[in-house]
Amino acid sequence: MEQDFPISSFLEIKKHLGTERKNFEKDKAIWTTVRASLTDAEANQLDEQFKTIFETTTDPQLLEQLVQKGASARLLENYELGSYNLAMVVQELADAKNNEELEIAAGIIRTTIIAGADINRQKAYWGNGGRIAIDWLSIYLARASDRYGFLSTMDQYHYCYRIFTWIAVNTAITEDMHGDIHPLYGFLICLKNAPEVEDLQEKLILQMMALDWHIFAMSHEDLTTSFFSRIVNFNPRFLTLIVPYEHEQLKSYLDIVQKNIGPMVIKNFLNGFTSNNKARKYFRAFFSLRPHWLLKLILSGAPETVFNLVKRNEQDLLIPFLKHYKREIAELKDENNHTLLQHAMTSRKVVENTIQLLRQYGQ
Repeated sequence: MEQDFPISSFLEIKKHLGTERKNFEKDKAIWTTVRASLTDAEANQLDEQFKTIFETTTDPQLLEQLVQKGASARLLENYELGSYNLAMVVQELADAKNNEELEIAAGIIRTTIIAGADINRQKAYWGNGGRIAIDWLSIYLARASDRYGFLSTMDQYHYCYRIFTWIAVNTAITEDMHGDIHPLYGFLICLKNAPEVEDLQEKLILQMMALDWHIFAMSHEDLTTSFFSRIVNFNPRFLTLIVPYEHEQLKSYLDIVQKNIGPMVIKNFLNGFTSNNKARKYFRAFFSLRPHWLLKLILSGAPETVFNLVKRNEQDLLIPFLKHYKREIAELKDENNHTLLQHAMTSRKVVENTIQLLRQYGQ
């Protein structure tokens, strides 16, 4: 089992994102220059033509020709029950029957992004409301092609993965994106077992991390123990990916995470690993590699969590703390001014093995 972070893959993904962003910026700059040369009447006429062709044809070349003349996608509607928009094209990727249809859809999506489509607001229908393009792709890629998923072929999955990058580098993540309307949260909570695409699912998480997208600004009501347990039971590696060891290349992401993660969320995160012994062993193996910032943060900001682990005899979760933070552990005191060992010895529920573990590590 690879315990540490796949930094090489992360850097490749980050480089690819930078390339895609620059390509879009270049194409948008050309489009902006052409559009600035138009009169209002010319621009309005081209925009009307773009909307008409977008809603009535499946030929990306016609749209591309209009965009080369300066046409804008500004007239496309945002409403999920309104006329055809970019989010609806993304939604229909699951209906594509072959590569030709997927390539046509990809061409339409890319051209429409360049033409200034409002991808942060355009929605396609989902139950009692709508979802924007990045949400649809997060769900498609999380659920893959199992019986609960929307996609039915690997070609669909690969196209969605490719298009996700285009949408992602043009999507703004805002503070009001909580719960399943945040693409990373939506992806994690919708994950289904799909061994055939597990490597791509991991790369998708890395891609969102490379964009500095994270879930830890959300409250403990969103980031519940059951939320974390579900990910752990699916693949514990996916959960530790989003709390990696410190690395110079991860500083931007980790600065944001460390600033936002709160005590209640940390508690739920730890509890997520107590759903079964396999998860406990994974936690022990991963966090025992070397000192980890999350454990240090717990000791300084939520020390009661460690006392709680002792009371619950969570020995596998305690070992990384005891191994790397002996001095900090020795200085901890509970509400009765007891050390961790004293706390264990005076608590009825603590078993002898837990007490012996504390003594073994010099407590």
